[in-house]
Amino acid sequence: MKILVADDSPVIRTAVSVILDDAGYDVVTAEDGIETIQKFYADRPDLLVLDIQMPNMTGYMAARLLKEDWSVAHVPILILTAHDSAEDRYWAEKSGADGYLTKEALSEDLLPAIKSASVSKALSELSGSKEPDRLDLGQVDVLARVTSMLDRKLFETTIVNDIVTMATRAMNLRSTLTELMVILRRFVTFDAVAISLAAEKVTAVRLDRAVSELNLDAFVQQASMELVQRGSVDYGFGDMALWRCDTIELDDTAALDRGWASVFAIELRIRGDLLGTLTVGSSRPNAFSPQTARTLRTVEYPLSTVIDSATHYQRAIENEAKRSLSSLYGDG
Repeated sequence: MKILVADDSPVIRTAVSVILDDAGYDVVTAEDGIETIQKFYADRPDLLVLDIQMPNMTGYMAARLLKEDWSVAHVPILILTAHDSAEDRYWAEKSGADGYLTKEALSEDLLPAIKSASVSKALSELSGSKEPDRLDLGQVDVLARVTSMLDRKLFETTIVNDIVTMATRAMNLRSTLTELMVILRRFVTFDAVAISLAAEKVTAVRLDRAVSELNLDAFVQQASMELVQRGSVDYGFGDMALWRCDTIELDDTAALDRGWASVFAIELRIRGDLLGTLTVGSSRPNAFSPQTARTLRTVEYPLSTVIDSATHYQRAIENEAKRSLSSLYGDG
């Protein structure tokens, strides 16, 4: 097993290397953040032991950069640092690190942590992960990857902000779902999108092009079944109401009506409970890339939060209407 040890302190690099050498591991070292990324892609280690405070690029940034790359994200990263504050542990977790070690407890905790982290690596290999090719990255290449990652994070933050902003506007549930699907269309290309809600027994659909009634029914059925199959519900898709959230007329002679070659769905959860599902469909094969899937999972929580808020608002309005009618006409 090959382990990359990244630390700007020669004393720490030597100490960790000795411990790992004695344990039979193959050790590669790096002195700063950029060299860490270069050696990671050149030597393809099975595990990375990573310091936080390093020249050129911090350990947090290096960890984020590697975990953003789906081809190497399964490789465990252990943060090794002299700091042990709640803030440090929080940022280590948010950077995607698989473990956190302090340098004070290095001799006692390092090997057990490596053995524990290696389990996930072994499981990943059993699942058929393909060993990626080695890359010879220059400093410019590494910095280009950092820039790309920061652009991606800005993109995701902007999307989340657009969605969360909706929570400040009081709208009924149907209007909220309609606007959410309009926002989704800004950054995901699809022919149809549906949001199915468990408690409300409803599937809201927005078409982006004309389709036949038969294919609309097929998409609604598949979207509804995504919810029925994932949730503990006592009803079938036929019991769900349909909300059309667009003005596109159905066309049984639509030239592009080739059915749904690509369908992708995510769960919408709030406080651990299944709120519903989001389903996107396209007539094009392989329309939804891993990046699309990742983007949708990024907005899963803000979507769920806004929908949950709108649901409670809708129920409050309905309850107030019932109380008003009861007061007007009496309990009888």
